[in-house]
Amino acid sequence: MAEPLILGHVAAPPDRTPPSRFLGSAALVSAAFLGVNAFAYVFTVGAARVLAPAAYGELAALLSVLLVASVPATGVQTAAALFLGGRPDRTGTVARLHATALVVGAAVCAAAALAAVPVRILLHLPGTAGVLWLATMLLPHTLLQGYQGLLQGAGRYGRLTVVTVGFGVAKLVGGLGGLLMGGSATTALAGMAVGASLGALIGWIGAGRPGIAGRLRPPLVASARASGALLGFVLLLNLDLLLARHHLPASATGEYAVASIVTKVTFWLPQGVGVVLLPRLADAAGRSRALPSALCAVAGLGAVLTAGAAVVGDATLPLIGGAAYGGGALGSVIWVFAALGTLLALAQLLLFSGIAAADRLATVAVWSAAAVETVVVEVLAATGRLSLSTLVGTAALTGAALVATGLVRLRRLRAPVATAAGGTVPVVITRAG
Repeated sequence: MAEPLILGHVAAPPDRTPPSRFLGSAALVSAAFLGVNAFAYVFTVGAARVLAPAAYGELAALLSVLLVASVPATGVQTAAALFLGGRPDRTGTVARLHATALVVGAAVCAAAALAAVPVRILLHLPGTAGVLWLATMLLPHTLLQGYQGLLQGAGRYGRLTVVTVGFGVAKLVGGLGGLLMGGSATTALAGMAVGASLGALIGWIGAGRPGIAGRLRPPLVASARASGALLGFVLLLNLDLLLARHHLPASATGEYAVASIVTKVTFWLPQGVGVVLLPRLADAAGRSRALPSALCAVAGLGAVLTAGAAVVGDATLPLIGGAAYGGGALGSVIWVFAALGTLLALAQLLLFSGIAAADRLATVAVWSAAAVETVVVEVLAATGRLSLSTLVGTAALTGAALVATGLVRLRRLRAPVATAAGGTVPVVITRAG
């Protein structure tokens, strides 16, 4: 999500979106994300059952790297949504945003290929082939998220749903095919890269086959600013799994990776709320009206999922990953993984609001949280007190602190805004050149 430039105040436009239409769009997008999350769940469960714990830990670590490396793609999507959502005149803008996605995708792909050897060393991987396939996947990922941003900014949620589901199906089929044919983390990533390429083609068609145009500096700058804010959050989202891979034995990493599926499910389930909410966060009045309800909805869903995880308890890991993951140390604290996912989902909404309000402290808070969690884990490891339970507990406490600071900032930023007729609100202006 691009950091906006707040340039003065103008009369606040009335919000004419019918509540039923907003709720319908949110439900539609949420269903799409739920379906894609189900596909991801099928893949992760399949991988956990086919691969040995050490190999599954390798795959989970590389998929976490993929999420971090996809941050520029998320920046492109967010910039596209804000550019189009804030501009009634979109002539030429779509082609510039498409060209921006191509440039960013190619740059990230090349950078990931150059980082293959350092990543292999850091994560104790058997070779660089998996990292190189991951790098290949970054180009279609960036293009797809660019197409999603175009559709999101134009309010075409039906097409957004089709594109999102189509990409998820193509990537799932490719990943499962590679997993079954090769039986390794590398072949699974190779299949996912092929599927993602097909999914990006589906996205291009669904977005109306956009062309390309020059004058890319404004969207590139907006994408870079968004990426800087989101990189810290995505790093935080996957930090505990990466630290587990770095500090703990391979078998323990596999157990933690399976438990982390609970975190991912709880985090991704309410993502449709943020997608439809984003246009309303672009002005102060929209944030004041929509954000509190969104936070309550996400918190309520997370509370139900956390309670459910607590009830299932010890049976959760065997249910997800099979008998090889039974009898571990995480069954009694599996609810903490669900709570962590809920806290991160709330923190993401607060970060989006902070970016929309040009609150630089939101970015600082996320990066600070990642730094604090890293330091605490390093201290625990150095003193011999790092375990699976203390690692997830540290991550959950960090998430809770981030949400608390976000709520404090939100209250500070919610200055009285006149929204009656003739009132004024800050205007978010993005310029496409």
